[in-house]
Parts: sequence; structure tokens; C-alpha cells
Amino acid sequence: MKNKWLKKGMVVLTIGCMALPMTGCKAEKIFDKVLEKSDSKKEENTEEEKKEAEPEVPVEKPQWTTDLSGSVTYTKDTEAEALQVEATASDNGTISYQWYKSLTNTNGGGTVIEGETSNTFTPPTNEAGTVYYYVVAINTIGSSTNRVTSETMEVIVSEAAPEETTPEETPTEGEAAEGEAAEGSETTEETTPAEEQPAE
Repeated sequence: MKNKWLKKGMVVLTIGCMALPMTGCKAEKIFDKVLEKSDSKKEENTEEEKKEAEPEVPVEKPQWTTDLSGSVTYTKDTEAEALQVEATASDNGTISYQWYKSLTNTNGGGTVIEGETSNTFTPPTNEAGTVYYYVVAINTIGSSTNRVTSETMEVIVSEAAPEETTPEETPTEGEAAEGEAAEGSETTEETTPAEEQPAE
């Protein structure tokens, strides 16, 4: 970079001396200006390099005080309870969270759940199926971070149970026997036997 500025300065110096022979050509002043610009550019680059090479601040790995575990089942379209976690760090860093979901029981390689960055998350129940949820806690100090991943929580959403139908009442064996006897019997009038006639 410095050589480039020097070349430009020499060209300006030559043209200036040729164009202004009457006023005199002070090569020293022009040369000083060229060097001043070159040094200024060099200082800017050095400052940027220092910023990039700035060492990271040691950040403590967060510790879970409330973690995920187990399994829970909901019927489709019913309200689910919020999943909750809590992580802490003793170095006064800022703790943030990011929730993930996965179709396999693993706490890695899942899909980011956009916008879910608090320590609680309510799983949806609008689709039947099994989903595993986990969360990453991030401890941040300045531009440095450290993180820890939770265990998984299995959430099962089942289809709605079919409506229960009231079965028709069936008579017991005793009731059925009485009913059949009633249907098979005929009502007959009682007849009084004729009185015997006295023999003559």
C-alpha cells in the first residue's frame, strides 16, 4: 500500500514540476504529503487488525437449575402446558435461550423454532404426532458466548377420541324369559264346570 502511494506521489510531483516551472517545484512538500497519507492509511489498517485480533473474554458455561425430561401426551387441539427451563451463570453474563424441535429423540440437529427465545415454550397441539423439544441456553459477555443444551421433552399429540355412543339396553336373562313367557301365553276365560245333574 505504501509503495502504491509513493508511485502516485512521484507522478504528481513530476507533473507538478512540469506544469508549474515558474512558481518553483518543492518536491519535499509533495513527498511529505504522500508519506502522510500512506502512514494514515497504515494506522487505520492496524486498528482494524487489533479489533479483529482482540482476545475473547472467558465466559462461564451455563448450568441448568431446571431442565427438560420425560414425556407428555395431549389430545389434538387441546391446550398444552408450557415447557419451562432455567439456567444460571456466576460471571454476571446475560442468559438467553433458543428452542428447537426434532422428530427424533436427540438434542442436536433439530430445527430452530423462530421467535422462541425465552425460558418457556408452549408446544402446539394442532397436528397429531410425536415431537421432541429441547433448548439451548447461551451465556453472553460482550461478543463472547458459551452455551449448554438441555435434555429432550417428548410431546405426543393423539387424534381426538371418537364420540362415545350410548349402547342400547339389553334385557337380562330373567327379564328376557319373563317377556317370552308373556308373549307366548294366551288369555283364556275361566269356565265353571257344569254342576252335576241329580240322578232321577
